[in-house]
Amino acid sequence: MSPFFHKVILVCVLMLLFVNNIVGVRVNVNNMLEGNLDLTLHCKSKEDDLGVQLLHHGQSFSWKFSPRFPPILFQTLYFCSFAWTSESHHFDIYIQGVRNLDNCDYCNWNVFKSGPCRLQEHGDPICFHWDK
Repeated sequence: MSPFFHKVILVCVLMLLFVNNIVGVRVNVNNMLEGNLDLTLHCKSKEDDLGVQLLHHGQSFSWKFSPRFPPILFQTLYFCSFAWTSESHHFDIYIQGVRNLDNCDYCNWNVFKSGPCRLQEHGDPICFHWDK
């Protein structure tokens, strides 16, 4: 392969890596707790504390951010606490390059008592157990 072709490939790869940084990622969390329970949600990263949110059944909370770059050196992580009645749980809602299996730019989650489920654009939701 010619040096020109290598440069073209490199530019294309770099452009793909930058797309998520430019467009950003939106995370949406929906309260779908059984029994119409209210959900107290608190999400944060190392850089951002999104504050405590009270979500009534069916309500949602969303935020937008730009993932850190390059992901090989830096990883964006958002973790949340979820509380209702006498229960409290934690979950890493966004881990750059890990749980965002398809590198989602819109990560939509439904929260149930059993754990959070990530909605897919096509196909069934992917459900997780609460982090221990």
